[in-house]
Amino acid sequence: MVELGARRPVPEMKMGRESVLTFAGIVANAGIAFVVTWLIARGLGAAATGGFFLLTSLFMIATAVIGLGADTGLVRALSRARAVGESTHLRLTVGTALRPVIVLGVLVTAGLVFAAGPLADRLAPGQGAAPTIRLLALTLLPAALTGILLAGSRGLGRIRTYTVVQNLFIPTCRLVLVGAAIAVLGTTGSVVGAWAAPLFAAVALAAIALRSHLRAEASTAAPLPRAERAVLARGFWAFSLPRGATIILERALDWADVLLVIALLGPGPGGVYGVVTRIVQAGNMLEAALRIVLGPRLSAAIVRDDHAQAEHLYRQATQLLILGSWPFYLAVALFADVVLGLFGPEFTLGAAALVVLASAMALKNTAGALQTVLLMAGHSTWQLRNKTIQLAVLLALVPPLVQWWGLSGAAIAFAFSIVVDTVLAGSQVHRALGITVPLRTVAVTALLPALILLTGSGLVRLLAAGSGPQLQLCGLAAVLLVYSLALFALHRRGGLLDDVAQT
Repeated sequence: MVELGARRPVPEMKMGRESVLTFAGIVANAGIAFVVTWLIARGLGAAATGGFFLLTSLFMIATAVIGLGADTGLVRALSRARAVGESTHLRLTVGTALRPVIVLGVLVTAGLVFAAGPLADRLAPGQGAAPTIRLLALTLLPAALTGILLAGSRGLGRIRTYTVVQNLFIPTCRLVLVGAAIAVLGTTGSVVGAWAAPLFAAVALAAIALRSHLRAEASTAAPLPRAERAVLARGFWAFSLPRGATIILERALDWADVLLVIALLGPGPGGVYGVVTRIVQAGNMLEAALRIVLGPRLSAAIVRDDHAQAEHLYRQATQLLILGSWPFYLAVALFADVVLGLFGPEFTLGAAALVVLASAMALKNTAGALQTVLLMAGHSTWQLRNKTIQLAVLLALVPPLVQWWGLSGAAIAFAFSIVVDTVLAGSQVHRALGITVPLRTVAVTALLPALILLTGSGLVRLLAAGSGPQLQLCGLAAVLLVYSLALFALHRRGGLLDDVAQT
């Protein structure tokens, strides 16, 4: 690697403490998303909720297509440039990321606006969905640009900007607008429009923030020669385009089982299964927080060839994922019928599917932040291959398993695809990159949430058997409070992360 500037010393950072703000924002986002999903389910019913998930899932996949992987590319490129003192690369890298996305976004938006009528007839015949599709099409480019601009702020170490815009502003606006749409109009189209509308303001906020951050970071050195700019652009897109393809696959993985359930069983079961998957996705809040904080640091450690620091960060992330996500997934699995009952009696049909998916996600997080390690090490093509295999497994298993076991079959198919991807990524991180976590550390870390949640939840279900959901949820809250106090006590004893295996 050719270094064009002096290396900038990067101070040692304690990931657990600095992640508090990010985690708090993502917890708020997840909580608001849960309430929005509840409003939609209660206000529209299972069948119309299925229509909502159909349109928004296709929107998310289309946004990934437009984004081209430039968001992750910016996080990696800007953090690496700062780590080695290449401040002259920052503005150029941002421009390199934005221009192709804007061109592609305009083309895709125009195509969808003109094709909205035929698409509506195919996706939702007889429901007048063309205006809704046109609104979503106009929102695609703002959605993609918001993600990329906020990723630029993350790459520059301004994580607070991402938290405020992505995890507070957008979900809060959605909560207000979706609630108003359900109260006043109560149609799927109005709810979808309310869900998408905040992105127009979010892209402006993200652009203003990144411009300010770049002014604070960029040096006054002469611009790079054309040849060096071309090399930088080729390097950026050589990483980002495979990542972009992977993001498309990830969005497809997030929604493919929901879309297949809608196609095979109808919008009613599809709406139930969509709620199940959104509840499970809420458990990813800690992983998302760690990805935001861990990514730039891990990239900087790798570019400095600091293997010990990279492994230290990965070990911390693994411990935090277990300690933070296991209580959520165990609680959801043990109280699946009670949680789904909050959305309406018809949604309890997905209880078994929720148990399967929650268990699979808990085991996935036990392996740590594998995807972040692969990406920040520059192996976007490895991740692309893994996700391709995972999607192929999912698409092959969902149709027959849904025919045999309904919603539970779809959950089993998705759980198995998660196992496949985790095994592939784990093998690459541990064997090829040599970044590992001792099994004893994993086992001891998992002991606390498993012991408290399984024992406490079992007692609550036994003692509150036959009572209403309110009493059971109060009991669950008490169990989670006990767990939180145990974590706090463990932390006060001398360390929740690095020394957890010795406490």
